[in-house]
Amino acid sequence: MTDDVQFSGLFNKSYLPPLDQPQLLYAYFEARPGVGGPSVRLPLNFSLVLDRSGSMSGPKIRQLREAVRTMIGRLEPTDTVSVIAFNAHTDVLIPATAPHNKPALAERVGKLEAGGGTTLAPAMRAGLAEIAKNLAPSVASRLIVLTDGQTTGEAECREQADRVAAAGVPLIALGLGSDWNEDLLLDLAQRTGELGDAYLIRQPDDVGPIFDQVFTQMKVVAQELAFRLLLVQGVEARRVWQVTPLIKDITFGAVRGRTVVFGLPELAESGAGFLVELLVPPRNPGNYRFAQAELTYQVAGAGAQTARVDLTAEVTTDPHLPRQVNGRVMNIVEKVTAFKLQTQALDDAARHDIANATRKLRAAHTMLLEQGETELAQNALAEAQRLESGQGVSSEGRKTIKLSSSKTVRLTRPDEP
Repeated sequence: MTDDVQFSGLFNKSYLPPLDQPQLLYAYFEARPGVGGPSVRLPLNFSLVLDRSGSMSGPKIRQLREAVRTMIGRLEPTDTVSVIAFNAHTDVLIPATAPHNKPALAERVGKLEAGGGTTLAPAMRAGLAEIAKNLAPSVASRLIVLTDGQTTGEAECREQADRVAAAGVPLIALGLGSDWNEDLLLDLAQRTGELGDAYLIRQPDDVGPIFDQVFTQMKVVAQELAFRLLLVQGVEARRVWQVTPLIKDITFGAVRGRTVVFGLPELAESGAGFLVELLVPPRNPGNYRFAQAELTYQVAGAGAQTARVDLTAEVTTDPHLPRQVNGRVMNIVEKVTAFKLQTQALDDAARHDIANATRKLRAAHTMLLEQGETELAQNALAEAQRLESGQGVSSEGRKTIKLSSSKTVRLTRPDEP
């Protein structure tokens, strides 16, 4: 363990029974800035591409102006920001600039007024042009797009997303309300790589909190993370999931025999977590090291650093000890399971397999309630009831499942109760 990044790993069970068949074991790994870790994040270089069409009038545009002002107020002198406003036309409201005069920038943001149609592609092009003025490996660059409706020229938007990806810039898509195309925004984000992401903003009052989440995820403290898990003979890795800041199945390409290997371009202040599902062969009673994990990363000014952790468990004949589980790890397992159930339900509903879709949504509802995820639980139940009554999945329900159910930014540290 190093001072810059705290790297930890643990099983969902510290004790296993001496079975005569393989048994399932979950390993959870987390990387976070250490207590004495990097005190300086990478400079930011981002462009806000903001919808100002007629449907953004009223509370939407007011909350957006306030959220942008707040974000600008949190910037450091080394950061660079630009603001692009679009409807049927595109305007560079703030060219790429350092925030030396924040009141002047806030005044320009106040000129955001709603009106007109929605044409996103030219605004994406303009945002990338501003970002390109300060592109460098030593800065965290992002293109952040917010819209509340359908856009013309979806094919052109995808072409622009490919150009954003070619420049090495992740795209963060923010959909406000329920009238926008989640498939398009998800596709635009995913085209720009593993750091691309999409968020659902349910109502205008949520604009500020979602902007806060996005800003936190941009605060990069380490780069070029490389994770390597070496398993002892006989232990098999079955699935690998990224679980923070969002749930994503990364099994393909990561599992290579007795080794699990994958990379992460950046580590944000909020940290990153990973869950590995293991199959452990029969063992006689005793203490065993089942795996060793290694994390290598780069910190500005400190070069490459490495942290390691061993994962051990005891095989015991005591009938009570194997019943003890790590509640924190099991909570993460249940979050992944609830996410899988909901996304599988959408696939089932698309195939008109209503029985399986409703069964999975109701199971997810129960699990989400137990996790305290009330809004997600209510959404799963409402969509199950819609399907049972002969209706399809609602637009808002689909957006919630595709975007909100994968977010785990509220996860706490594995050693917390």
